[in-house]
Amino acid sequence: MSAWGIATQAALAAMLVVTRADIIGVFIFIPIFSAIAVFSDKLLATATPFLFTTLLLIQSQHTTAYERFRPLFWLLALPIIALVLHLLVYRPRKLVLGRAFWPMLAVSMVIVLGGVGYISAAEYFALSSFFIMLALGFGMLLTYVWLSCAIEESESDELPRYLTNLMVAIGLLGAFMVFHHYAAWLTAVPERTFRLLPFQWRNNVSTFLMMSLPFAFYKALRHPAWLAAAAAMFAAMLLSGSRGGLVFGAVTLVLCVVFLLVFDQKRRKIYFAALGVLLLGFLVSLRWLIAFFTPVIDRLLDTVRYSDDEIRVALYQRGWQDFLRSPVFGTGLGYMGNRDVHASQAGALCWYHNSIIQIIGSFGLVGVLGYGWLYLNRAKIFLQNRSPFHVTLLLSWVAVELMSLVNPGVFVPVPYLLMVVIMLVVAEKYVVKK
Repeated sequence: MSAWGIATQAALAAMLVVTRADIIGVFIFIPIFSAIAVFSDKLLATATPFLFTTLLLIQSQHTTAYERFRPLFWLLALPIIALVLHLLVYRPRKLVLGRAFWPMLAVSMVIVLGGVGYISAAEYFALSSFFIMLALGFGMLLTYVWLSCAIEESESDELPRYLTNLMVAIGLLGAFMVFHHYAAWLTAVPERTFRLLPFQWRNNVSTFLMMSLPFAFYKALRHPAWLAAAAAMFAAMLLSGSRGGLVFGAVTLVLCVVFLLVFDQKRRKIYFAALGVLLLGFLVSLRWLIAFFTPVIDRLLDTVRYSDDEIRVALYQRGWQDFLRSPVFGTGLGYMGNRDVHASQAGALCWYHNSIIQIIGSFGLVGVLGYGWLYLNRAKIFLQNRSPFHVTLLLSWVAVELMSLVNPGVFVPVPYLLMVVIMLVVAEKYVVKK
């Protein structure tokens, strides 16, 4: 859980990016995860290899990814056995039900009830939908309880230091992946000119970057040099070509800048001066920036204009129609009636790509009540203490929720919702020194 331990695994992951060895990475990081689970009583330490693995694998998100990795599913036996051994050897002394338990239990029931009376049993119990349904609800609830039991309340800075270093490492690795993608494209043909590149994993990498960005600003409270890491993350977000990364990444950046100005009063004048210089540079280069990001801007304008060709807009309309057809329990996660609009990949559900529409469309009025309680509860937990670290956790959660307005986001149990659950537990367990 040390900075060196995290950095070593991040360097290993970067080597795998350079060599395009994502499958080899699975064979490397799964044993690392399993070894930590068996030989360490720190359950949270397994998050490092696990999150690095999920970040690496987003590059394999294409139409053949499911078929490509299906033969490797047997490898999951190793971490499952390791986690069982961990539970047996380092079993918690007592059962701890944290403050988020009851809202998470309510939402777990909401997810199970989604689509009841509307979709067929075959759709409801389809492997992909049933797995995601359990993982989003009771799976995250069990993870939350296990982490709550495994981690003790402490005034030590071990928890915030570990999570901060991990999230910054994830952000830097995500930025490296984007920069490497550009470098590989440019070096393949020397005559190529630098331009914005489209690639399929842009939204996923932008989500990782947005969630990591506040932690780089948190580290900058002590050492302003970490703002360079924040700049790299934001630059990678823009270069990803993600519309969500462009709009909500900018919103996240503004919130992080406000955070820095509020909590670092000693350097506030310096930061205001730096912001003035950056604003001037932005205005001077605005013409070039608009030309460079025209592909993203055009796609963004298509959404704003409600273009008939815009898939997301069509999905939002379908979500409202689905709610009207089944207003109490919604249509359920297993509903595939919208695949004519968005042909989801093998093993994936037909998402609405908007968390609000997802709640009302998939779970109806029951979902609105359950998730409303859940979001209020999470806000209270993150705001229970106005310390810089707790505000950082809040900003990271807000970032993924913003991205969830245009992507599945928090409805993807691994890794995004899992990361939120980890932050919830850490927010509860870290007691600020008086």
